[in-house]
Amino acid sequence: MIEYLVTAFFVAQPVPATATAGARAPNKVEASQLRSPVEITSKLVAGSRSQAVFTGDVVVKHQTMDLRCDKMTAHYNGPREVTRVECEGNVRAVDGERTARGERADFDVPAGLLVVTGNPEAKDPKAHLRGSEVRLTQGNSNFEVKDAVVTLESAPLKVKGAQQRNPVDINAKRVAGTRTQAVFTGDVVVKHRTMDLRCDKMITYYNGPREVTRAECVGNVRAVDGQRRAKGERANFDVPTGVLVVTGNPEAWDPTTHLRGSEVRMTLGNQNFEVKDAVVTVETAPLQEQQQKRKSGKGTTGNTDGGAKQP
Repeated sequence: MIEYLVTAFFVAQPVPATATAGARAPNKVEASQLRSPVEITSKLVAGSRSQAVFTGDVVVKHQTMDLRCDKMTAHYNGPREVTRVECEGNVRAVDGERTARGERADFDVPAGLLVVTGNPEAKDPKAHLRGSEVRLTQGNSNFEVKDAVVTLESAPLKVKGAQQRNPVDINAKRVAGTRTQAVFTGDVVVKHRTMDLRCDKMITYYNGPREVTRAECVGNVRAVDGQRRAKGERANFDVPTGVLVVTGNPEAWDPTTHLRGSEVRMTLGNQNFEVKDAVVTVETAPLQEQQQKRKSGKGTTGNTDGGAKQP
């Protein structure tokens, strides 16, 4: 087995005069002059002036990222600096506390941007992300996912005598996030405990340990919790207390009540509503006499032969 070690220059760094070939292993003097080198090892490599193809147990190390795959193509610019690498087969990436995997990946060296496709998944200590495309930026905690299915760890629920933790599952067309928040857009669906919450756009906020504490929903908000429903233009959901506040022409329903007002509040897992500036329509129980007549099928006026009753 032959193993090659290739160290190429970071694209933004001019090539030092003492290093003339990005495709050969530099000596110790040359290596000390490199800034942000890309180190690649594999079982076999074949290259030209414009690219190199690595196959077999490929390992790429660049700054904080460790990238592995079955086959990789490295592309050079004019000065033979590595600008981009394409990975195929069993792609695995580690950058700090974050990991990603998939069938294919494209790594933009100057931007430090890794794009993983082919049933991609990504994880950090508090989140699990899946979708059609996962983007990670090297050296920070940002992520972006298309057609996202995301599971986030929530802040503990404030209940009497104990603190319960329940994950928050979120689907959306797209999500982009940092260490403090994530923005979900397009057909957003949130499932948490007994609630199904949907909207056009949602922002989730994290606390220090990166647990979801609050979510803001905008556009076409619909919520279902058991037999209760609510809708409006905006909503604010406090995760630890389980309180959902709907505004923007809000309405709410349960099997016997229709509520409208300027603000509707509902708490997950119970049947209570609280409405400001309330307009409430409540279904009344039918009168006993009406119930009996409905059961017997009798009318309310006239006799059986159609004539009028005589005094």
